[in-house]
Amino acid sequence: IVIIFAAYLIIKNTIGFNFLPEVSQSMGYGMLFVVGLLTSFHCIAMCGGINLSQCVSNDFKEDTAISKKMKPSLLYNTGRVISYTIIGGIVGALGSAISFSGRAKGIVAIIAGLFMLIMGLNMMGLFPQLRKIIPRMPKLFGKKINGAKKNKSPFIVGLLNGFMPCGPLQTMQLYALGTGSFIAG
Repeated sequence: IVIIFAAYLIIKNTIGFNFLPEVSQSMGYGMLFVVGLLTSFHCIAMCGGINLSQCVSNDFKEDTAISKKMKPSLLYNTGRVISYTIIGGIVGALGSAISFSGRAKGIVAIIAGLFMLIMGLNMMGLFPQLRKIIPRMPKLFGKKINGAKKNKSPFIVGLLNGFMPCGPLQTMQLYALGTGSFIAG
């Protein structure tokens, strides 16, 4: 706490808090595509395990059709695309009713970063008392996933991907918020 307070005082008395990132509508779809390509490395590292847990099965034999082998992956990614699209649209529509300044959007991004830092510390098990801060998946969803037929589970997990605390995902959600439109979001 002392270190955080000291850093706050140093930043406030030197460069100020004007360096906070600002998400603007001046970003074109080409730039968003490039951001997507660059963050795909992050996605592979962070969501690759989730994808593999849903898409790799031991009950395939060598003579199993390629379409049957690809089905779990297609379901998982279809769920992700649907989730990201709907959430982006909802957040975009919400942006037409609620307007955040660039500074407020930056503060939200910093809070999300702190949240992810706490999650990382929890994964390392350094501070067990931090486990109380992180929300858990509602048991209803957990039961739904575990109780789902094996062929539908990848789709459900893909749908839930849109709700993960993910930096690039939250950045794009902030962009969608700034569009103020369901379609653009």
